[in-house]
Amino acid sequence: MDELASGKQSSSGPGRAAENDEPTIRVVVVGPPGLLRTALAAILAAAPGFELAGESDPDHHLTDGVVTRRPHVVLVDLDAIEDPAVLAGRWHARLPECAVVVLTSRRTARALRRALGARARGIIAKDVPPQELLEQLRLVAEGQRMIDPVTALAALDAAVNPLNEREREVTAAAARGMSTKEIAAHLHLAPGTVRNHLSAVLRKTGARNRWEAVQRAQDAGWI
Repeated sequence: MDELASGKQSSSGPGRAAENDEPTIRVVVVGPPGLLRTALAAILAAAPGFELAGESDPDHHLTDGVVTRRPHVVLVDLDAIEDPAVLAGRWHARLPECAVVVLTSRRTARALRRALGARARGIIAKDVPPQELLEQLRLVAEGQRMIDPVTALAALDAAVNPLNEREREVTAAAARGMSTKEIAAHLHLAPGTVRNHLSAVLRKTGARNRWEAVQRAQDAGWI
């Protein structure tokens, strides 16, 4: 179940930080237990103007305790989420005014698409320095949108899909682990035709093998 932080209690509205009287931004961290979540919790608990409002495993629903704290931001490990839309639905159902910010190590068009599926207002790379992370969380809490520039550029670069419809079908089938013969049977093609399509996909993605081609096509949002 969700683990609530042991920090100060908060009302439903913005609190005040005792040290410098800045508005307190309440943040819940969502991700699997481990080093990243522990580090994020420690950073938020120690940062002036912030309050660690709770921690949660992505597979668990919100507890009443987290909802009562009325967090302003939920910080999500996007790489640990199987279906971002499901997680976003939980938050927006109970905390419609809470901003979703995602952390990702995969700065790709697919990461941007998954973040949008989570209705994220912010997309932040996992390798940003702590102070930059806090500043971006502060801006999001103020109503701004923050998108990692490398991720945004990757999405722009991938906007034009070089694969034709049949190549996309073949690549999607390969992504499901099908062999050449299985793809041929599935798409009612000759095995030689499938091999020709796969060769074209390798050339267009710049990949060395079909598995790398699948990964690149997925990252670019082409399949």
